[in-house]
Amino acid sequence: MKWLALFLAIAWTCAAAEKISVQRTGTEGDSPRWKLTITASLPPQTITRIATMGDVTVRGKRSGGIRYTITQDVIAPDEASVRQLARQYRVQAGSGQIGFFQPGALSVEIPRASPFLALSSNAGTIDAADLDGSLLAGANAGTIVLDRIGGNVEIHSNGGATSLGSIGGSVRCYSGGGSIRAIKINGQAYFETEGGDIQVGEVLGAVTALTGAGGIRIDRARAGVLADTFGGLIEIGNATSVQCRNAGGAIRLTNVSGSLSAATQRGSIVAEILAGRPLEDSVLSTGAGDITVLIPSNMGVTIEAETSEMAASRPIVSDFSGLQIRARRSSVIATGNINGGGPRLRLIGAGGRIEIRRK
Repeated sequence: MKWLALFLAIAWTCAAAEKISVQRTGTEGDSPRWKLTITASLPPQTITRIATMGDVTVRGKRSGGIRYTITQDVIAPDEASVRQLARQYRVQAGSGQIGFFQPGALSVEIPRASPFLALSSNAGTIDAADLDGSLLAGANAGTIVLDRIGGNVEIHSNGGATSLGSIGGSVRCYSGGGSIRAIKINGQAYFETEGGDIQVGEVLGAVTALTGAGGIRIDRARAGVLADTFGGLIEIGNATSVQCRNAGGAIRLTNVSGSLSAATQRGSIVAEILAGRPLEDSVLSTGAGDITVLIPSNMGVTIEAETSEMAASRPIVSDFSGLQIRARRSSVIATGNINGGGPRLRLIGAGGRIEIRRK
């Protein structure tokens, strides 16, 4: 990882005097097992980078001091051997940077008001919370867990899962194949993974969600949504506009408005239009599945629907009057105005039934 190489190239100064604690925790086979804990404090300073070989936990505190803890499970014949091992462990600190490149987990408390922090783990997890500034996190193998981050967040993961709680700014998240979970993002959000699921609670800005082989679920988006997957269910709710594509699964849109564009090669589409919000010109299409659209009873819409489903007795059905449904040689089409007409809603089905229902 290029970030880790950057950390290793820095000339370090040693940290403050450390306190060593050793506790017997049991046995493994015939050998005693110990928990080694090393703690120390650093002079007040602004920490901008922390790099480790293993797990790292960071918590922001109101105080200006810096405190770190190293924990490691050790198998050794006696306590003296564990303490001897502990003398080889060193946290390297200097110029606003902390590095720990030996076995063990690192936990660091830093000032909460730090404007920026870069975290890097070569083989462990990253867990950070209670920071007012922005955060850059990169992990080669472990999971990334972030919560109560006040600024923008950027994440690079080679395959571990990513979990986000409350993020005050925008988010950009790239994963080599792990799942992505987010509860609340107060800015824009960009999520991309090569193979995991993407699940998002609420995003105040625009959302982009891309996965190579997973499902996508976005519960609430105050702005537009762009979603794309090669296989898995797409579920989007409470969005002002949606553009989504699914190569091998169903699409469910709930309480959506604005411009809608939804297409799936193999799967059904269900779209529930939000009452009280304007609908814009929209297209829903499927290569092999049904289309169901639920329209508010008083909304004006111009319908253009076509399906190649000929086996069903009623390949296109509507709860609204005003539509003209007629059969052609290889398809059935329906056109007309609902409640005097309005934005154009195109429904295109290849082998499935089309239902236009009153909400």
